[in-house]
Amino acid sequence: MDVTFVCSSSGEAPFKMEVGFFDTVMDIKQKLQGRNGWPAAALSLFHDGGALVDDDDAGAAGVTERYGVVEGSVIHVALDGDDRRPRQEKKSGVRRPKARRDGVAAPAPAPLRVTVVSRCGAGRVEVAVRARGAVSALRGELERGAASGSGFPLPPGGGYFFIHGQSVMDEARSFEWHGVAAGDEVVVFEGSVTRAPAC
Repeated sequence: MDVTFVCSSSGEAPFKMEVGFFDTVMDIKQKLQGRNGWPAAALSLFHDGGALVDDDDAGAAGVTERYGVVEGSVIHVALDGDDRRPRQEKKSGVRRPKARRDGVAAPAPAPLRVTVVSRCGAGRVEVAVRARGAVSALRGELERGAASGSGFPLPPGGGYFFIHGQSVMDEARSFEWHGVAAGDEVVVFEGSVTRAPAC
């Protein structure tokens, strides 16, 4: 999934970088170090008004599950020596976290964890998706995973579609629109879907 990174202290323009659904905070810091040369140990990351804390244990949850980072999210980066809080200026286009009536920032909505099953071969993977995110984001994540050797079988050339329940999923619509709930299965079928022309 593509995430936008903003580091106001470096003078660099905001940029997008690919982040995996299961990447930990330290994974992201190491990717930033590789991309920008910023020392991972000197970075602090913020999302929706909260700090992303390093995970020391090997089985730590990824940023999607733990912090609600999804396709299109914005992560603020602070280098040591900054005030360690993200600037949220109007000109940056970054939305401020919504505050509840008691003044506390509302938590990011929890991602849906769904199981993707391939009918194109023996494959099964659990993925976290944004309930209001388009189904097309799942296609992008699966194809990036397949390109990196995840082993999840996909037909070549993108010739497949998704089924939830017994209905073909419209990739321009959200998972919520399709009635997908946590723990549901989304099935990958080889082929394409055509619709009859409207009368």
